[in-house]
Amino acid sequence: MTEQDSGQREPVDIAAVDALYRPFPDFASWPHLGPIQRDLWARFSTELNDQRRKSAADQLERAVTVAMRAAAIDTGAIEGLYQVDRGFTMSVALQTFAWEHALDERGQGVRELFEAQLAGYELAIDVVTGKTPLSEAWLRSLHEQICAPQATYRVYTGKGPQDQALPKGVYKEHPNHVWLPDGSYHAYAPVAAVAPEMRRLFEQLRTPAFDEAHPVEQTAYAHYALTAVHPFADGNGRVARALASVYLYKQLSIPLVIYANQRPAYFAALAKADEGDPGPWLDFVADRGIDTMQLVELKLRTATGPRPDEVAERLALYVSAPEAVRLDNLALRLLREVQARWQRAAAAIGPIVGSAEVHDQVSELPAPHGHRHAAIPAIRVGFRTTPPDALEATVTFIVNVACDDASPFRFQLEAMETHDLVNIRETDVTPEVGTHLELLIELWVDRHLTELLLKLRHQGRTSSVATIAVDRSPVNIPGEVEGSRDQS
Repeated sequence: MTEQDSGQREPVDIAAVDALYRPFPDFASWPHLGPIQRDLWARFSTELNDQRRKSAADQLERAVTVAMRAAAIDTGAIEGLYQVDRGFTMSVALQTFAWEHALDERGQGVRELFEAQLAGYELAIDVVTGKTPLSEAWLRSLHEQICAPQATYRVYTGKGPQDQALPKGVYKEHPNHVWLPDGSYHAYAPVAAVAPEMRRLFEQLRTPAFDEAHPVEQTAYAHYALTAVHPFADGNGRVARALASVYLYKQLSIPLVIYANQRPAYFAALAKADEGDPGPWLDFVADRGIDTMQLVELKLRTATGPRPDEVAERLALYVSAPEAVRLDNLALRLLREVQARWQRAAAAIGPIVGSAEVHDQVSELPAPHGHRHAAIPAIRVGFRTTPPDALEATVTFIVNVACDDASPFRFQLEAMETHDLVNIRETDVTPEVGTHLELLIELWVDRHLTELLLKLRHQGRTSSVATIAVDRSPVNIPGEVEGSRDQS
C-alpha cells in the first residue's frame, strides 16, 4: 500500500480494495478535444512551425532542450522527491550561471535524479526517431532509467510506514493502492491484472483510431491509462509524463512540461478523469502543450540573434470597476517582473549599464484588437552614452488586457516600438508568478536587450569610442492600482 498519511491503520482487506479498480477505457470511448482548444492548438503550432522553418537545427535543439530540462527537473518535484521553486527551475532549464551549484545545494542525490529523468525524456525521443520501438520492453527500460538513482520507496504495512527497496524495470509484485485523506482508497490495477492491462494499453496505442487522433488526445490518453494501472511499485507518474511526451515529440518536437507549482491542478484534472469526466484532463494537457509551444517558439525567436553579453563584448562604443482594478494590479505585477529581469540582465553584461525609467502615461496608441491597455505606467528601458556621442536606444514595455473574460490569455506583454507580443495566462500571474512565465520573461527580455545593444553598435560604427553613463538609481513603479479609467 502507498500511504498519504503517516498514521497506523487496521489491516486492510486487499481483495476488497482490488475490487474497487476500474479499468481504463478503450480509446474508442475517449473524448475528442473541444473546438476552442483545437483552434488555440492550431494557432500556436502554426506559429511554432513557422519559427522552426526560420531557425537552424542547432537553435531548435537548444530550444527544445530548455523545455526538456524544465520537464525533467520538475517531474521529480511533482512526486515530492525534492523541492523546487520557479527561480531554480529556470536556472536548471536555461543552464544559467552556477546552475550546477544550485542543483547540488538541493541535497544529496538530486543531481542524479535530474540526470536520470532527463535521460528518460531522451528515451522518449528514441521512440519517435525509430531507434527504439514503442513496446512494454521499452516502457520497462524507461522505468529503470528514470528511477535508477532511487534506492527505496515509502510503503505502508501492518507495522506502519516503511522504506522498501524499489524494484526497477519490472511490474509491481505488491498492491500500491492509495489511502485518501477521507479514509477511502484509490485503487490501481491489482497485481494479477497488471500484465493483461498493460498488453491492452499497448494494443490501444497501436489502433488506427489512436494513430489518427489529435496529439493532445493521444498524450492525455497514454498518460491517463498508465497512471490508472500504476504498473510499477513507484515512479509511475514520472514514467507516464515521459510516455505522454512521445506523442508531442512526434508532432511538434516538444515534451509534456508540467511544473511543480501546477501539481494541484494536475491531480485535480486526473481525479475528474477517474470520476468519468476526462474533459478537464484533456484541457489541462492541451494548455500545457500550448505553453510549451510558446516557450520553444520564443526561445527560437531569441536565438536568431546573439546573446546580450556577446553583443556587449563586441560594442565599439561604447474603467473604474473592481474586476478592472484586479486585472490592472495583476498587470502591474507582470510589468514589475519584466522590470526586475531587465535590471538583472542589463547589470550582467559587463561595462554597459541600462537605464530604466517609469513612463508617466498609459500608451495613447490603440491597443491590439480585443484588448485594452492596462491603466498602469509603461516602462521605458534602454541604454545611453555620454556626450559627445550621446547615443541612445530605448524600448517601451506595456501590458495589454483582453476585454473578453473567457480569453485563455488574459494579458499581453508588448514592446511598443516593434509591437512584439507575448501572450500570458492569468494563472501564470496569480496567485504568484509561475515558472513558465519566468522562463518566458527571461527569453523575451534577453531578446530585446540584444536588439538594443545591436542598435547602439550600429549607431556607434562611425563614432569614436564613447564613455558609458552609468545610471544605478533605483526605479520604482507605483504600488497597487486604486482605480482605472474606463477603457473599452
